[in-house]
Amino acid sequence: MSKKGMLCYITILVIAVKAIDALVETFPCQFDYRCLCSYTRERLTADCAWKGLINIPTIPTNVANISFAHNNIRSIKNGIFRMNHALIYLDLSNNNISKLYQRSFEGLSKLKTLIISNNSINHTAIPVNIFKPLVSLLHLAIKQNFNHPFSFHVSSLVTLRTLKMDVVSHGNEPFGVGYGKLRFLQELDVSGLTGYCTLKVITPATFKYMSNIEWLDLSKCKVNTISTGSFKILVHLKYLDLSDNRCLKFRGLANVTYDLPSTSIEILRVNKIHQTFDLNTILTKCQIIPLNNTNIKEIQMASNRIQLIEKDALKFLPKTLKKITIADNEFSYGNYIMDVFYVTAEEVNASYMGLSHYLLNSDEPCDIKPAGFSPCSETKDTHREMEIKRNDQNDLRKKTFSFSLDIRNVPIPRNIKKFHLRECKLRYYLVEMNFLKNKLEYIDISNNAFYVWQGPISNLTCLTYLDISNNFCSNVSTNFFEYGSNLTTLLIQNNLLGFVLPTDTNGEILERLTKLKLLNLADNRIPSLPTTIFYSQTEIRTLNLSGNMLENVIFKIDHMTKLSYLDLSNNRLSYLDASFTRQLDILSKNVPNMAVNLLGNPIKCSCESIEFIQWYTSTNVHVLNNLHKECQSLQINMNNSKLIYDHLKKTCSSYTTAIVTVGSWLTIFAIVIIVGIAYRYRWKLRYAYYIVKGKHHGQIKPFETDDDFLYDAFVSYADEDGTFVYTKFLKHMEDDRNISCCVHKRDFLAGNDIATNITSAIHNSRKTVIIMSHHFIESDWCLFEFNMAKMESIYARNKENIILLVFLEQLSSKDLPLNILELIQSKSYIEYPNDEYGDVVFWDKLKETLSV
Repeated sequence: MSKKGMLCYITILVIAVKAIDALVETFPCQFDYRCLCSYTRERLTADCAWKGLINIPTIPTNVANISFAHNNIRSIKNGIFRMNHALIYLDLSNNNISKLYQRSFEGLSKLKTLIISNNSINHTAIPVNIFKPLVSLLHLAIKQNFNHPFSFHVSSLVTLRTLKMDVVSHGNEPFGVGYGKLRFLQELDVSGLTGYCTLKVITPATFKYMSNIEWLDLSKCKVNTISTGSFKILVHLKYLDLSDNRCLKFRGLANVTYDLPSTSIEILRVNKIHQTFDLNTILTKCQIIPLNNTNIKEIQMASNRIQLIEKDALKFLPKTLKKITIADNEFSYGNYIMDVFYVTAEEVNASYMGLSHYLLNSDEPCDIKPAGFSPCSETKDTHREMEIKRNDQNDLRKKTFSFSLDIRNVPIPRNIKKFHLRECKLRYYLVEMNFLKNKLEYIDISNNAFYVWQGPISNLTCLTYLDISNNFCSNVSTNFFEYGSNLTTLLIQNNLLGFVLPTDTNGEILERLTKLKLLNLADNRIPSLPTTIFYSQTEIRTLNLSGNMLENVIFKIDHMTKLSYLDLSNNRLSYLDASFTRQLDILSKNVPNMAVNLLGNPIKCSCESIEFIQWYTSTNVHVLNNLHKECQSLQINMNNSKLIYDHLKKTCSSYTTAIVTVGSWLTIFAIVIIVGIAYRYRWKLRYAYYIVKGKHHGQIKPFETDDDFLYDAFVSYADEDGTFVYTKFLKHMEDDRNISCCVHKRDFLAGNDIATNITSAIHNSRKTVIIMSHHFIESDWCLFEFNMAKMESIYARNKENIILLVFLEQLSSKDLPLNILELIQSKSYIEYPNDEYGDVVFWDKLKETLSV
């Protein structure tokens, strides 16, 4: 089988084993129902943690792993494990065990891991050969049991590889000749952070019998002094942690680095080896030069009040260095700044600069002064470097940072890939910047105050991760991310982007970020987002919009074919719009395990949201929400979303029918009323319309006196009666009696519509003469003129009688319209006579009437 085939086979095998482990089922143990048992790879595992046990029960012989952690067990009786030859893992931590017996661990011949930390074991009650049965033990944890000097026999643990224990030493060597038997011991953890440790003096004799140690944790051990040569014997040492020994200081660090070239050191941790409020410190070449002869990969020097580094000191850092942590220091300007470009590290953590500390933090008592040879001593040159002249600082500042005012080119150490500058109290306007040749892949500048992102920031072609969250930013230019085409993770939560994103209707801000897989916009006070805000994010997997003020979501997501998690929690959503849920359903076909988080939203359980609830009951999208809580008032089974929908459907349907019915009747009633009113006042409405229209066109002008009328009379007649009007009426009235008349064929303005001419003529005449005949009654325009004259009489002339009826012929009352008949019954009228004498009287009477 080829190497490629073998690798594929092993990968499938590992996945299969993990899948089987994931399907492990637990069941109550037969030896104690309070414990849970399970089979893993044919081994019985028992979990008896947090069960309130007082005594250790008899354990079946086939148990391989068992935990009694966090109980109230007080002792380990003789022979309690004598039949448990198959036991390989035993956890007795966090109990009240106060005494160990000679045969407490009898029978545990195959035990590999024993954890007995955090108990109350009496240091005087540890039998000499108690660990003798543990012939296969690899890992022993026995911390936080002893807070005063003690010792116990470990020489029988010849197979031990990892030892976690307390050390309380006041001058005597804590690791005696018995530790020389532990030829396989590789890891020693005596940290005071997780136990008790007092080791104020470290000498070459301290680890004399532990030459095979590879991993050594001496953090928070109250170390005051370390003699030169203390670590030289540890030729296999790869990891050394001296953190939180605040009396050690950089003075003691020099003795440590002096020894490290003799070791195999890869990781050195010396965080907080100065007091919290020490005067600012300087790191010298003497303390760093020995490291140049090591293969160290990681150095941690956080919380050391470092203000300056001696010039050229950084040049002696080893070329193998990959990671350096200098967080929580007090760096200021110095000649060392130009030396950072010699650092070969790929990751630099310079976060928490100028961090405030708790004022009541007490100093660690330092009662032992360093003695003996030290490879470093303070010189006048060192003091001069510590007290750099301000003029030199100003010159250096101008040389180093002039680019920020001119070309804005930012130099970066050539190998750095990860850069952390978190929470450094930086408050700047991010202007246009161009990074010189670099390999930056990861930048974290979160928790500062970069309040405006103007940019663009160019030449970050390798950058895939950017965290600028918590920066109080309220303004982002559309080209700030112009050169971020390779970004896959963008964290910009906890800003004020709600002031700018809603106006980005074309999605220009995020337009170039086409490879984003994770975008966090949480807690930005965003009230709404445009439809196309994310149109370029086709590769996104996780989109976080939680903690905003969204009341509706309308933005497009159906192009995000790889989206697996959408977080809309803690917004103001009462439901999801149908157009948005349709997009979710489309995406769920490509991503089977797609999830949407709606927790913390005021989801409505009402008719308004029934369409959303219907979608929720049938969708394949996994929706996290508090719908059941919101629907408690329905008093039905809240665990069944289908029941909620069915209940609402029934309720809302009855409401809908009632609303539609009542609404329809109200609409019909309103229409009838409106039509009735319009019909009742149809002539008034028509009259008002034409009067306004006439005034608008200048045909009707307001009259100041009664003499302002253009005509004495408007003559309304049917065309069939035109001969009478022109041969007799106009002759006798205009020619003989000087009464000016308006007749439509002669006096109407050409080009105007007839109705407007009629209304204007009536309004501009003192009286309206109706030439009544059966032809008049049959004419629609004649009836229109009559009704307009009637409206003029009522609404423009204060109910003055301006209509004069002249009957040319006898008409039956049944032939007359009601409104004309009503006028005849209430007002006088004139009949045209056929004899000559009556004819003279008729015209005189008519003149008299029209002249009033």
